[in-house]
Amino acid sequence: MGYKEICCTLGTALDNDFIQMRADHAELAQDLTERINGVASRVKTLDGKVTKLDERLTRVEDKVDRLETKMDAKFEQVDARFEQVDVRFDRLESKVTDMQGSQLEMMEILVAIQRKLDVDKPDIDKADLN
Repeated sequence: MGYKEICCTLGTALDNDFIQMRADHAELAQDLTERINGVASRVKTLDGKVTKLDERLTRVEDKVDRLETKMDAKFEQVDARFEQVDVRFDRLESKVTDMQGSQLEMMEILVAIQRKLDVDKPDIDKADLN
């Protein structure tokens, strides 16, 4: 073999290797494109699901806010009622205290009357009572 044949064989081999490398690169690029497209479609699907979940979360947050508002209103009503009960209880307690004082005064008056009756009472024979 001469130099011409060796150079042509080498050139052909290099050309074939270069063509094969370009074909391999094109095949790899195609595979990567398909994978990227698959990932993109999955991302779109997940994005749709996230959007739906976000909408649901927003609705739930709105419901929670409304419930918190209702609960706050109910607690305010209960607090107001407790304050009214406290006022009534204080009034009742003062009335009971006043009544106890009045009862004590009446008892003292009754005891004084009883003592006066006992002092003014003539001695009665117990036998006469039977």
